[in-house]
Amino acid sequence: MKSTFLNYYIARSGIDAARANLQITGQNMTNASTTGYTRQRVDLNTVGSSGYNSLYSLSAEAYMGEGVNIGGISQIRDTYLDVHYRKEVCKVADTETQMDALGDLEAIFDETTADGLQAQFSDLKSQLETLSANAGDTVTEQSVQTSALMLVKLFNQYSDQIQQAKDRQISDFENGSISTVNELLKSISYLNGEIKNSQQVGDSALELNDERNSLLDELSNYMNIEVSTKTVTISKGISTEELSVNLIGANGEKFMLVDDDNYRKMEALTESDGTISLHLLNKSGTYAAASNDYDLTLTDGDITDQFSTGSFHGYLKMINDGGEFDSPPTTDRGIQYYSDMLDTLANKFAEVFNQANSTNTAGAYDKPLFEASDGSGIITAGNIALSEKWTSSSSSYITSSKAGVSSTGSTDANNNILAMIDLFKNSINFETPDHTALLNGSLEDFLTGISGTLAMEVESLDRLNVTYTNNVNGIDEQRQSVSGVSLDEEGINLIMYNQSLTAASRFMTTIDEAMDTIINKMGIVGR
Repeated sequence: MKSTFLNYYIARSGIDAARANLQITGQNMTNASTTGYTRQRVDLNTVGSSGYNSLYSLSAEAYMGEGVNIGGISQIRDTYLDVHYRKEVCKVADTETQMDALGDLEAIFDETTADGLQAQFSDLKSQLETLSANAGDTVTEQSVQTSALMLVKLFNQYSDQIQQAKDRQISDFENGSISTVNELLKSISYLNGEIKNSQQVGDSALELNDERNSLLDELSNYMNIEVSTKTVTISKGISTEELSVNLIGANGEKFMLVDDDNYRKMEALTESDGTISLHLLNKSGTYAAASNDYDLTLTDGDITDQFSTGSFHGYLKMINDGGEFDSPPTTDRGIQYYSDMLDTLANKFAEVFNQANSTNTAGAYDKPLFEASDGSGIITAGNIALSEKWTSSSSSYITSSKAGVSSTGSTDANNNILAMIDLFKNSINFETPDHTALLNGSLEDFLTGISGTLAMEVESLDRLNVTYTNNVNGIDEQRQSVSGVSLDEEGINLIMYNQSLTAASRFMTTIDEAMDTIINKMGIVGR
């Protein structure tokens, strides 16, 4: 038989549980619009009957419960959805970073809104056609020189703009993204310590958990991460949670970024070839030596090749990758690829026209039209200039006719000029310095190929970005359906928990009336 006064505890526990549920419902409703807030709930469990011998009792009454217990306050989250969301966000950030960089290049090579290299090629060709009808005329040749000057200036301008686009990516990467990631790792580590300290004194620190989850979501934009937790028992009945964050490398290797209250940081270094390398440092400032399982040894903490997705991968690809110009050649084409392609076009253009205008067949060309402005001897888009011999000539400089040169419809007076005109449509073998084939086609074909490749890359990234963004939005909707606050649902909960409070209070009143009867009204007959 249970004590009559035990009913007071049962009633009180019901009141406490209902009040706690009302308070948490109010907390949820007031934070319905708070970014990163996770819906909370009261964890309730029934209080079983006390007494060791009751386990073997045959009486049903011996098994009566003793109320409800508030086990704590917890968050409603789906870990699987968190993992899935962060992986997809990583892909979105990767494509957006690449699209941002290629967008700068599109503006450079765009000839739909302004005349560019293609139009200037046509103008130079037109001026040479005029000269072919007036071979040796210095005034007409001056028009050719002016057109050629405009062309080399466009080459220089394109080269400068591509370098500016690359410099912007480097600046955004080094001064923006890397600094942000280092702060995120430090903040996550700090929150780990604060949450652990709170849990040691019985506080679940849910708001700190929300803040940490928001930081983890933000970190997942930059790289593919793995978040894991383990429970550590401090003493009987007291345990804490330790959280770790690892970078998942390109081949599945794991590199510790945060381990409880310990964290690492990253730094970028500029290599001798102009590429950017990324290095992982311990909290003490020393370089990380290897992956977590030591299967992969790191050289000075170099993790440049460990990014397969995320904005870090996008930055490194756009800054470093040269596609066919890499050794060995790859299909990863970044800003450097387009810079090298433009250099190849400028170099081949200068070479074929210098050869066409010169009268010697061996050694340095005796009548070059173009040269390297920096005296390096290797002509690129950045240094191509009119040759000093041409600009300083006071008489006709362009070779009108040349032995061994023929062109359809040519005459002895202008056969070489017509041959120059044919250079715009003749097939030329374009290749990298390592002799990797690029294209066999005309100068104009090569320029069109650069723009076409760029357009296809942007279109492909745009399709991927739309797919990944839709995936993220779908997963986020699922996350919100689990962790977000629905005002309609919480409104129903308010009514339900208010009724629970009323019922528990009414039970308390009923017990009080029963106790009044037992104490004041029983056993008074015959007084």
